[in-house]
Amino acid sequence: SFLHYQKDAPGCKVSMMYPSYIKQHGFDSEQTRFAGKYGLYLYRDGMYDRSDQPTGIPALFIPGNAGSYKQVRSIASETSELYYDKILRESDSQNSGVRPIDFFTVDFNEEFSALHGHSLLEQAEYLNDAIRYILSLYPAVRKGQQTDPSIQPHPDPTAVIIIGHSMGGVVARTLFTMPNYQPESINTILTMATPHILPPAPFDWQISKIYTDINDFWRNGYSQSAASQNSLADVTLISIAGGNLHTVVCSDSANINSLVPASHGFTVFTTSIPNVWTAMDHQCILWCNQLVKVVAKSLLGIVDIRRAGQTKLSQKRMTIFRKMFLTGLEDPVDPEANKPKIDSFGITNFGKASYQFLDMGQRLVLNGSVSAAKVYLMPIPPPAPHSTLNTFSFLTDQPLIKGSGLDILLCDVMTKEVPEHDNKIDLSVNDLTLPTAPRLLCYSVSNEASLVPASKSDIKNIMHDKSFNFLKLKVKELGDYQYIAIMFQKELVNGFLIGEFFDERISLMDINTSMKDLLMDGIHIDAFPEHIALVSTLRIPVIDSSLLTYKMSVRRTGCVDQQIFAPFLRQSISAMYESKFMVNVDDSNLNIHGQAPFVTPVSAPNSRRGLELQFWMDPTCSTPLSIDIELDWYGSLGKIVMRFQMVAAAFPFIIAIMTLRAQFREYDHGGPFLSFGHGLTLFIRQTFLKFLVIISLLSIYQSITKASKTYSLVDLFPMDYASGDMQKAIKAKSSFNVNDTLLGNQDPFFWFLPPMFFVMSVGITTFCWILLSSIVRIVTFVVVFINRRAKCVTRLVIRPSETKASVLLRRAVTTIILFILVASFVPYQFAYIVAFFVHFVSCVRSLVVARYGHKSSNAQESWDRYHYLQSMLILLFMLLPFNLPVLMVWIRNMSVHWFAPFSWDHSIMAIAPVIFYVEIITSGSMLPRSTGSNSRAITGFILFLITVYALLYGVRYTYLLYFSSLGFLSWLILLHIRESLWIGKTTIVYFQNIFKFNKKRS
Repeated sequence: SFLHYQKDAPGCKVSMMYPSYIKQHGFDSEQTRFAGKYGLYLYRDGMYDRSDQPTGIPALFIPGNAGSYKQVRSIASETSELYYDKILRESDSQNSGVRPIDFFTVDFNEEFSALHGHSLLEQAEYLNDAIRYILSLYPAVRKGQQTDPSIQPHPDPTAVIIIGHSMGGVVARTLFTMPNYQPESINTILTMATPHILPPAPFDWQISKIYTDINDFWRNGYSQSAASQNSLADVTLISIAGGNLHTVVCSDSANINSLVPASHGFTVFTTSIPNVWTAMDHQCILWCNQLVKVVAKSLLGIVDIRRAGQTKLSQKRMTIFRKMFLTGLEDPVDPEANKPKIDSFGITNFGKASYQFLDMGQRLVLNGSVSAAKVYLMPIPPPAPHSTLNTFSFLTDQPLIKGSGLDILLCDVMTKEVPEHDNKIDLSVNDLTLPTAPRLLCYSVSNEASLVPASKSDIKNIMHDKSFNFLKLKVKELGDYQYIAIMFQKELVNGFLIGEFFDERISLMDINTSMKDLLMDGIHIDAFPEHIALVSTLRIPVIDSSLLTYKMSVRRTGCVDQQIFAPFLRQSISAMYESKFMVNVDDSNLNIHGQAPFVTPVSAPNSRRGLELQFWMDPTCSTPLSIDIELDWYGSLGKIVMRFQMVAAAFPFIIAIMTLRAQFREYDHGGPFLSFGHGLTLFIRQTFLKFLVIISLLSIYQSITKASKTYSLVDLFPMDYASGDMQKAIKAKSSFNVNDTLLGNQDPFFWFLPPMFFVMSVGITTFCWILLSSIVRIVTFVVVFINRRAKCVTRLVIRPSETKASVLLRRAVTTIILFILVASFVPYQFAYIVAFFVHFVSCVRSLVVARYGHKSSNAQESWDRYHYLQSMLILLFMLLPFNLPVLMVWIRNMSVHWFAPFSWDHSIMAIAPVIFYVEIITSGSMLPRSTGSNSRAITGFILFLITVYALLYGVRYTYLLYFSSLGFLSWLILLHIRESLWIGKTTIVYFQNIFKFNKKRS
C-alpha cells in the first residue's frame, strides 16, 4: 500500500487514500482453471478498513480492454469515505441495512478483451468462478460477527454488485450466458463507457458471435418468468456513457434501450448527471471525482444487508438510480409517476407572522435578503379552460434539502379537523404564531426540485460546484390545493428566488423547417420567446441525427447589468437520457447521440422527434433572446468518420478486389498483367460508376425500409412445392435483415453516405498502393546498392547451388513445421504475418528480376509477375487488421507466461490457403492464363461474389472478409497447379528425398 493524495474538486479539501490490494490466494487452481493467468484481489483503504476480511456487501469490479485491476481505487475509496464519515454517523443507517461495500477486483494482466472473443469468454468463466468463491467467504465471517444470539442474523449473501468499465461491462453481461453461471448471483450491474451494442473492433468472428448471443439473451431474458433459469426479472443494468469526449468507444453503442426495458435499466450520459454536467473520455470516467461521488452514493443507496441479494428490490433500486443519475426533468417512464410526490408538512398557523398573499398570476421575485419566518402565498389558478396559466415554475440559488430553512408547500385551507396523528408536528419549525389565526394543511414538494448548474455573469463554463434548484409543476396535477406557499424558516442572505404561473403553450416554439433549409440557411430567430417567462422551450424536430453537429449563437442585449442570473439552457432528446447544460450561454455547439447502426430502434415512452432546447432567463428583463443555428461541417464530418470506422477496412478491400478483377480480365484475354495503378484506372473507367449507382440505390432502399424488414429465400424464390414446415425451416435459416447491410443507416437523408465512402475508399486504396510500392522500391534499391548487381541477380535468379529438388524439400519441410506450430502452439495469425513478409520478399525479388535479371525477350513476363505479386501484396496488406489483434493477444499471454492454446485460432484450415499460395509464388512461377471461358467465368464470379458480400456485410461482419479471401486464394492455387502439376511433382520429389535420406542413414 502507498499514500495517495487526491483533490476532490476545485476548492475542496484534500483527502488521503491508503490503498492496498489483498490477493485472494485461496482462489487457486482448485477453484478455477485460470488461476495461473488471472488474479482476484480485495481492495482495502487503510484510512477506514481495519480488517483484511470482507465484512460488508460484496461488489466486483471488472476492468476493460487493457485495463488494470487498480482502476477500482477511486470508486472504492470514495465509497468507504462516504460510508464511514457520513452514513455511519446517521442514526438509522444500521437499521436500514446499509453496510460498507467490499470491493473485489480482477487482474486480467491488461488483456486485450476487445480484440479477442476467446479471451473474453475465458474472463467470463473466471469471473463466475470468482463470484462463487467470493460468496463462500461471507458465511464464516458473518457467523464470527454475530455477538448477540437474540438478534436475528443477517442472511448469507447470494449475489454481488458488478461494476464494469469498457469491455468489462460486456464481460459482465456475458456471465449470464456461461455454463458455470450461478443463478441469481448477480442482480445489479453498473457499466461505464461500455460498448453494449456493437463490438468496437469486429475483426474476430468469435467476439461478433458473443455480441449476437448475449444481446439475444438479454432481449429475451426480461420476457421470461421469474422462475426460469434464464430470467433477468431481478437484474438492473445502468449504462453510463461519456459523450462527445469519449472517442475510444462511440457512445451511441452504449445505448441499452433495445436490450433492457425502461423498468430495469437505462442509459445516461455524464453530461446529464447532477453535479457532474460534463463529458468524459474513456479513462476519466473512472476517476473524475464529481462522477465518482455520485456512483459511490448510489451504490450505498441500493444496498440492504437484510436481504440475501444484498440489495433492495429492483423497483426501489431503479428509483434510487433515477434520483441519482437523472436530472428529474426527463419525461417519466410511467405517466402516473409524473404526479408530484408530497411529504406531509403538518398544520400551519399564520396569525401575526409575516406573510403575504400574491394576486392570481402575480410573479414572485426575491433578490437579496429575506427575513426569517416569512411566507409568500401564491394562489393556484383553476385548471383549463377557466385559466390559461397551466404551469408553475420556480428557480432559486438556495438549497431545498431538509433543514435548509426554505420550503415549497402545497396548501389547502382547513375546513374540518384532521385526525390527531396528522396534527402532530414540530411547533418550533411549523407553528409560526397565534393559534387563533387561519390554518392551512400543507405538504412539502421541495423534494421534487431538480438540480441545474448555476449560471451567473462571472461563470464562464460548466466546471464549477455551484447549482440552482428548479421546480416545475403542472396545475392539472395539483388537485384541490389552493395555494403554493414559499416559506422561509431561516433568513435568506444574498440569494434570489423566482416563482411564477405561466402559460406553457405560449413559451413553447416549434421550428418546422426542412433539413435542406437547415443546411443551406440555418435557423435564425430574432426574438425568442414572444412572451418572456422563467423557462421557455424551443423544439427543432428536424435535428434528430447523431451524425451532425451544429454551431449556435445566443445573444441578449440590454439586460447584462440588471439580470438576476445569466441565461442558461438544457439540450435534450426524449429518445434517451442525454441532457447537456450550457451556462451563461453565448456561443456553443449542439450535438446529440442516438441509435447505433444496425440496431432496430425502440421507441421510448412519450418520445418526441428532434432536439429540445430549454432556456432559463431572468423574466424581470423584457428583452428576448436572438438565436442563430448553423451546421458545423467540419465537426459533422468528424462524427461521421468516428461512427463508421469499419468502412476504412471494408470498402478499400472492395476496391482492391474489383481492381484485381479488372487485371485478371485483361490478363486472361491475352494482354499483359496490368500494374495495380493501371488496373485501378481501368476499374474506375469501366465499372466504378455502375457500382456507384448500385450502391446508391441499395442505400436509398435501406434508408426508406423499416429497420425490422427481413427477407429469406422463400420470399425471394417462392417454393410452392415444399411443405409448410420445410418452408418455415428454410425461412428461419436463410432470413436476413435489411438493417444488417451496408452501413445500417435508417435515415433517408444520409442515403449518400455509402456512395460517398465508396469514393473515399478509392483514395485510401490508392494511398495503400503508393505506400507499399514505395516501400518495395526502396528495399529493392537498398538490396541492389549493398550487393554488386551481378552477384545480387545471380543469387536471386540463378541460384546454382540449389537444385529444384532441394528447394521443394526445403519448402515442404518448412510448411509442415509451420503447420505443426499452428496446430499446437502459435495461432494461425502468426503464420499469416510470416506469410505476408515472405510474400513481400518475393515481391522485392520479382522487382529486382524485372529490372536487372532478364534480357528484353523475357522482360514482359518478369514485369507481369511483379505486377501480379504487387497486387496480391496489397490484398494481403488489407487483411493484416484481421490478424494483428489476435497476435497481440497471444504475445500478451506469452509475456505473462500463459501458454494455453486458443481453440479456433489454431485452425490449420484458416491459414493453409495462404501458406500454400505463398509457397507457390516463392518458387518463381507466374499465374497461368485462363484460356478457357469456364476458368475466366469462375475467376470473375468469385471476385464478384466477394465484392457483393463485402459491400452488403463488410461493415457489419468485418471478420468475414478474411474468410472470403481464403476462397479466392484457394482458387488461385488451383489455377497455379492446373498445368504444372505442382502437387504431384512436389509429392514425388519429397518422398524420393525422404527415401534417399533414410537409405543413407541406414
